[in-house]
Amino acid sequence: MRAELLDQTVVLALSGAVVYQNPEQIPGAVRAAVVRWAPEAILLDLADVRVLDAAGIAALLDSHRAVSWAGMSFALINVDTFVMGQLRDIGVASLIRAQQPAEEDRATVDV
Repeated sequence: MRAELLDQTVVLALSGAVVYQNPEQIPGAVRAAVVRWAPEAILLDLADVRVLDAAGIAALLDSHRAVSWAGMSFALINVDTFVMGQLRDIGVASLIRAQQPAEEDRATVDV
């Protein structure tokens, strides 16, 4: 996972399959970003994510809950068509803002 900081927004880039083997890594990184930077928004970049299982989806919901509790904005960006379909089919897309791919410039920060 890679973290990038742009103004008051933290972008966490995920990659691979977001499945049962690593679901706590996502909410943990989100909580760390909240504490470390206190940004206005946290975006999870799913450009390199091709599939989510139930634990991965639960991790996204846990992350959304943590960011919302802190009073910050949360969204999923660069969601590919298959993953977006998964999110819509189970109703997560109505709870968490999700966007199809878009180009943007970002400065990389190691966490």
